[in-house]
Amino acid sequence: MDIGNLKNNYTYYEGYEDEPEIILTINEASEFKIHLWEGYVDDIFCDPVLDGKGWRGFTRDIHQMEGAFSNKGGLSEIKPKEYLEDLLLYKEKTFNFEETTDVFSLIVSLLEKSIEEGVTVQVEKV
Repeated sequence: MDIGNLKNNYTYYEGYEDEPEIILTINEASEFKIHLWEGYVDDIFCDPVLDGKGWRGFTRDIHQMEGAFSNKGGLSEIKPKEYLEDLLLYKEKTFNFEETTDVFSLIVSLLEKSIEEGVTVQVEKV
């Protein structure tokens, strides 16, 4: 896993500075922080599974407006394993934006690193 691209990465927020931003940070190593345009995150999670089993992770937070995605926004600590499992449900999805595939991989890398090291992750919607 190439973790160099996880260090204070603004690549997928550049050009969208006036629009909502999602920031994922490894709490114990704050240099591992990715800044994302909300549109890429919406592209990943816009069509959730409707199997009646309930939502978890990002899907729950986004569609039920909880945690960092609530009306208040702000910071929310997440459970990396739960959020990675949820994210991987979308791995076969065809995205609307070409860059979303890279954003998907970047989030996977950050969550895998946090699980590997047993550290916590914080999500912030600005």
